[in-house]
Amino acid sequence: MKILLKQDALGTLMRQYNYDPYSLASRMNVAPSTIYRVMNGDRGVGGELIPKLLRAFDLSEKDFDKLFIFSEVLPNSNGKEVAK
Repeated sequence: MKILLKQDALGTLMRQYNYDPYSLASRMNVAPSTIYRVMNGDRGVGGELIPKLLRAFDLSEKDFDKLFIFSEVLPNSNGKEVAK
């Protein structure tokens, strides 16, 4: 099981909160390069980034599905992920 970021939801929230990658990184206390890698799909979200992203947008754990989806790699799927 893997957690994926909803890129479109992130973009929408960034516009609503008037964040650019630098201001979001500052709010989350991470390097701007981390935000760029997440936005480009070069880095996944993990246990440290998930709560920081939720807090940056004033979301609670109940709002998890607004920004994230669960995905699982199926056996014999050649590594292809299937979103749930």
